[in-house]
This record gives sequence, structure tokens and C-alpha cells, in this order.
Amino acid sequence: MELRQLSLFVAAAEEQHFTLAAKRENIVQSGLSVAIRALEDELGTLLFIRNKRQVQLSEAGRIFLPEAKRILEAVKTARAAVSDNRHAIAGRLAIGMVPSALSFLDLPALLQSFKARHPGVDLTLRETYPQVLAESLKKGLLDLALMPLHGVPMQGLEVVELYSTEMVLAVPEDHPMASRPSISVAELAHESFVEFSPRWGTRGLVDHILRKEGMARNIICEVENFDLLSRLVMRGFGVAILPRKLLLPLPLRALTLTPGLHGGPIPDWKLGVVRARNDHPLPLNAASDVFQAMLETESRGRLPPEQPGERPGDVARDQRLGKQLVDVGLARERGDVRSDVAAHENDGDVGADPADLQGELRA
Repeated sequence: MELRQLSLFVAAAEEQHFTLAAKRENIVQSGLSVAIRALEDELGTLLFIRNKRQVQLSEAGRIFLPEAKRILEAVKTARAAVSDNRHAIAGRLAIGMVPSALSFLDLPALLQSFKARHPGVDLTLRETYPQVLAESLKKGLLDLALMPLHGVPMQGLEVVELYSTEMVLAVPEDHPMASRPSISVAELAHESFVEFSPRWGTRGLVDHILRKEGMARNIICEVENFDLLSRLVMRGFGVAILPRKLLLPLPLRALTLTPGLHGGPIPDWKLGVVRARNDHPLPLNAASDVFQAMLETESRGRLPPEQPGERPGDVARDQRLGKQLVDVGLARERGDVRSDVAAHENDGDVGADPADLQGELRA
């Protein structure tokens, strides 16, 4: 068994395509196929299930993948020690995330900082649903993921909580309940709801909260992204139960949720860093260890904005920014973006570009 064979196997497993893996490893496809076939012959089992479009790991391949990665990582560590370059990190780091993670931390800035310190690491980033992230972690296709800590089975995964925020009821500013500071879950039985699709973790948490109360709700809109959901709530199509942190920049009222007679405490929405469980003494990926340490340091150094101690100017600016984005959206519907942006130039804000505003508020 040769190290080159292991590298080719890992590339094919991650790319799920022999042609793409061969291109990544700078080898002709026939050479990669021969090397993997020889590895399978040596192990006495098939590592891949092959078809015309792609290749998938067999059960034996899924078992062998983390072991192959550990061997390659151990060899990299040994080479670094011999060359007296113990602090250099190289290899690949595959990160997954849900869109709402950007409401809690500046992930692009962290990735930029990590890349500047460790230029030898090839970074990849994937944004998708929590269930897909969990499965990708278990299959070894991702090294770590930023995702909600609810709604997805965590067997075989290691979890570290980074952020927590309370769940609140979001209503438009002209809603009859908008002036109230709080509301009982039991009072929502006759409300219409705007919801995420069941593929998102927030939807699973809302389902759990209302299920405990024994309450069925009328869902009139089911969407995939927060921007559309929040706009529908602003337009009065329904209410929504959401993490408070997501609402701070927007012109919506957030009512504290209180439990009814049967529900018990309202659980918080939690974001964490999740990895495949590693019971081996050797690290599976040194780069992921370093990046997770950066995430944990960042989470300890930042105060959730809904907590006491947040600078009032930050919250006020977020609210102005949210209003400006909404107004820009309305102006686009009228075909009059330029005049609407100009109307805000005297609002005391920074005169941000509409595209920049959308990028800043997308969650």
C-alpha cells in the first residue's frame, strides 16, 4: 500500500468522480483507476460503487476513508517535524455552513485571517441545509460545519455550542400585537404563520415549541430563505417565530414568547461547530482543529446584541440599515431604485450601496 494510492483514493472519495479526482491530483484518469483498483485488490474489497455518472463509496470505502486521511495527516506531520517546520499547516479544509451563521460571526473575515496565517491550506466552503451538512460530515466530505444544534440527529458527531439567542414572535409594526412586550404561545392558535421549509433547523425548533403546546397552526407561506420570509411578515401575510438575533436589523417587532400551560420553557436557538467524532489518538485534520479554535475564540469575544451591554448605536444603525434595505426593495418593485436611495442620503447613515446592503443582511 503506497501513500500515493491513499491520496488518490481520498481525492476520488471527496470528488465522487474519477475524472475530477484525476484532474485534482494531476494524473490521467486511467492511472487513477489502476491505482485504486490495485488498492482494492490489496484490501480484498471494493471501495467504490461505480456507475456511468459518478462513483460512490461502498460501505468498506466509508470505513476506510477516515483511516486513510489519518495516515496521510500523520505523514504530513512527520515530514514537518523532520524539516523543522512543525508549525506549518497544509492540506485541505472543507467547511459547511447554514446561511444564518452570518448573523452571528463574520465568517469570510475569519477565513481570510486563517488563510493569511496558513497559506498552505486549500479552503472549500459549502452552504446548504443542516441535514445535508450532517450527512457530509459523517461521510468525510466536510471537516466541520456551522449549523443549528437542533432538528438533526447528532449521533457520530461532536458538537461545541458557539452562540445562543432566544426565540421570539416577529410581527409587522402595524400588527395589533406590535405594542406588546411578550405573548403566550397559547395565544397564537388563530394566527397565520410564515415558515421556513422543513429542511431548515429553525422550522424544526418552531415545530417542537408548538408541538409541546399541542397547538396546530395555519401555515400560509413556506419559503427557503430568510429575506423572503421577513418581507412576507413585513407585508402582513402572517407572523413568524424566529431567533431574535436575525430580527435586529429589520423593521419588525419582536415579542418575547412565554410558555402556555403545557409547553414548559421556550428553548433557545443555538448555533455550534459540528465535526465527525474522532476516537483515534491521531488528529483527523490539523487545519480543522486550528480553525475550530478560532471559531471558539471569536464566540467568546463577542457579546450577543440582545444582551445587556450592546452599544446602542450599533442596534440603531442596524435598524436604519434594515429600513433602508426594505425601502430599496420597495423602490425596485416600482422601478425607481435611484430616487429611493437618494431619499436616505440625509438620514445620517453612510450612504451604502443597495447591493452592499443586501449582502450585509442576507442570512
